[in-house]
Amino acid sequence: MPVVSSLSSRVGGFPRTREEAVIGDINSIVSEITFNILRDSPQLVADVSAGNVGKNALETAVIKDMDKNFYHMGLYRQKLIKKVFDYMFGYGELQEYVDDEEISDIDGTKFDEFVVKKSGRREAVNVNFINEKNYDTYCKLIAVRYGGMLNENDSHCRVTDTQRRLRINISIPPRNVSGPAISIRKHRMKSYTLRELAKIGMLQPWMEEKLREFASKGKSIVFCGKGAAGKTTLMRAFINALPRMERVIIAESDAEIYPDKPYCIEQRIKKSNEGGLPFTLADLIREGLTMSLDTYCIGEIVGGEAWEFVKAIYTGHRGIATTHSESAKEVFERILTLSLGADIRESEKTVKEMISNSIDAVIFLKDFKVNEILEVYGYDAANENCITKQLTMQNYRGE
Repeated sequence: MPVVSSLSSRVGGFPRTREEAVIGDINSIVSEITFNILRDSPQLVADVSAGNVGKNALETAVIKDMDKNFYHMGLYRQKLIKKVFDYMFGYGELQEYVDDEEISDIDGTKFDEFVVKKSGRREAVNVNFINEKNYDTYCKLIAVRYGGMLNENDSHCRVTDTQRRLRINISIPPRNVSGPAISIRKHRMKSYTLRELAKIGMLQPWMEEKLREFASKGKSIVFCGKGAAGKTTLMRAFINALPRMERVIIAESDAEIYPDKPYCIEQRIKKSNEGGLPFTLADLIREGLTMSLDTYCIGEIVGGEAWEFVKAIYTGHRGIATTHSESAKEVFERILTLSLGADIRESEKTVKEMISNSIDAVIFLKDFKVNEILEVYGYDAANENCITKQLTMQNYRGE
């Protein structure tokens, strides 16, 4: 009867102890079975993950592969099947970091090179997939499970685990010279409140007061900063602080906001490779204008949807969005540039004026902290720019 140790030559020889040998070889066998299933039946894994097909069909495929390759028969058969399923539908080596609510990002640049981010700070963690083949199989598994595909022709994909609130970016060779890489952005299962964000240092107490004022008075806000600065975290807390009966549409490329507030319509784009008619963020906002909504929220402004956002809030609706920028002031130029890129008929001056008279405040974050709050007071026609004022504790308190 074949046993686990019989595969030791194939996975690089015996480790130092018998226990390490058994664990190491079982993990290699699990990875090998998963690799074979992904190669032969990727859609089956996706269907089981989505709940469209029962797990029995996949278990049959696993058993066939085990029998074909003489993997770990007899006494350990059910144990191995369970390990394969745990691997396929959990996060394996990364599970403890996925489960840790304080971690916002998990990033792997090589099979043995991983970092996590807590409260805006990165730290290395001890994760090792043993070799690049195991890591490649793992990355392809995560992609397939959530409707993506990775191969030589499609060497990058972005998928979402909505159950665990994860946005996952994966890239492999030939795009990556350094081997497979994975980036997981996590969103808390329980939202931070504005009060909690003040307690952990993202906001100063007076900033929390001001944001609550913005929320209650229908102000249109843009949250900005670099990637992973905390924009979505703060916007989510802000949305949850809006008046209860306010109707909101949330348009995103990938689900990330997950509001706790009632009366929110959550929508995401549909890409051309998903089948059927695709639609964009601009489409979602444009069509939202017919839905008797109070507030229009764009998860992240990156293109022509900037113009639909400006038009929506210029007509009196509240607008909330995030965008990338190096400072609060840069936001106006970025939204202007993206709006003009949408091939509109309005002049640059007109668009500037519309932006200035629509956005009420810009909040700039850096390293998971609010660095700047810029209030907007309209348009200076003589100088053709926005009239703004940086808010500080002193001028907020009237000192």
